[in-house]
Amino acid sequence: MRWILDRKAVDSLRCLGLVWLLLAGSQVASAQVRTVRDSALFSPHIHVQGGLGTCSGDLGLRFRSGGVFGAGAHVKFRSGWYAGLNANFAFGLELKEPGVLSNLLTPSGQLIDNEGQVALITLSGRSGLFTLDGGKLFSLPGRNPNSGLLVMAGVGSVHHRVHFENTENPITQLADPYLSGYDRLTWGVAVREFVGYWHMSDNGLVNWFGGVELWQARTWPQRPMNFDTQQVDEGPRQDGFASLQLGWVFHIYKRSAPEHWN
Repeated sequence: MRWILDRKAVDSLRCLGLVWLLLAGSQVASAQVRTVRDSALFSPHIHVQGGLGTCSGDLGLRFRSGGVFGAGAHVKFRSGWYAGLNANFAFGLELKEPGVLSNLLTPSGQLIDNEGQVALITLSGRSGLFTLDGGKLFSLPGRNPNSGLLVMAGVGSVHHRVHFENTENPITQLADPYLSGYDRLTWGVAVREFVGYWHMSDNGLVNWFGGVELWQARTWPQRPMNFDTQQVDEGPRQDGFASLQLGWVFHIYKRSAPEHWN
């Protein structure tokens, strides 16, 4: 059973962002006008982030390191508490697990496409993490009350698979319905942690964050058998991932009008 598809995940994330903007906008209309520098704000926001990460646990036996990008929609309350949704996607993970496509290779280790030519194909790992988050912002001395140390935790789902990028002629064995016998699709339940610095500038125009994100998951293979090795992946697995990330934040709040002095 195919639990999650990357294309559907991206479409869902786009819809999430639009819905969040509409909901947040209705709340901001009645919000009390405050300044970033002087007061802790109630601030709905959306953000995008990216970085680099590496796999651990059973996932580290399949993939090494790669890139990360994602987006989220959260609310910062005046008390400093945070809540919201987050989605992260890993891409370009270097394949480490032996045996992938081994039954399709020639004795010299090449893969032949439908036209009888040597296939130009790239194998890598991809993953998607979707979590419901909660956390707390701890303001630091000498900073405005909307900046400081951010500690977050979340729970949700994760999936990962082997991705095949073929830039030339088609390969029948790597198309449906045979693809599922090679992609190692795996799904499970994950917990996420983030610790980093959260910054809201006094003028509200420069808003960013950076820190360390970790996730751990208990996952199960979603394919009955791997065609290349003729083996069944056993579960549950203990997968993990660690990354360094930087993000840009788009706050949705009503700033105070500038004061004029005679």
